[in-house]
Amino acid sequence: MNVPLKINPREKKILIIGGVIAVLILAYLVIAWYGNIKGSMRESIEAKKFILVKQLNKIPEKENMLRKSENLSNQLKVLERGLLPGDKPPVAAARIQKTLKEMALSLNVNIKLEKALNTVDSGPYLGIPVEIGFTSTTEKLKKMIYRIKTSSLLLTITDIKIRVTNQRNPVNSYTTLTVKGFIKKPQISNDDRKEAGNAT
Repeated sequence: MNVPLKINPREKKILIIGGVIAVLILAYLVIAWYGNIKGSMRESIEAKKFILVKQLNKIPEKENMLRKSENLSNQLKVLERGLLPGDKPPVAAARIQKTLKEMALSLNVNIKLEKALNTVDSGPYLGIPVEIGFTSTTEKLKKMIYRIKTSSLLLTITDIKIRVTNQRNPVNSYTTLTVKGFIKKPQISNDDRKEAGNAT
């Protein structure tokens, strides 16, 4: 048996107001929850975007580094064409002396001193210095130095000493040049490493 529920107008009004307030609170909670979710999603997207931009910025840097590395490798290959043939310092020194004699002969200069000096460690290469001495005019000395610097071999002048032979008529001078060429260091085989290890 249904008992009729009597609600007076005042209670009805309170219930309606309470229902509206409940709906508003629920709507506020839903909006706040959505706002929090949206905010965290925005932060996550921003973080991912930052990482992506950083990685994208690295790509041109990597390409530039690779390009620079390739350019340096090409330059090194060009320079290595000027290395002395062989890997024995005495043979390399003889080659430098022969080259310098040919240069001097073409200038009608007589080399009076030839001396191979101690090799110099230059990283992956060995420097082969050779000392020469000759008497010449200033003009011929300039040409000799120019030919050494523009030689197809990679030669550098590491020391130069000039002494005037006649103080009253300083036309000729006696010059001592130290000229250095380069060879690649000999490759050490595994057998040689083992022998060196056993010796110690």
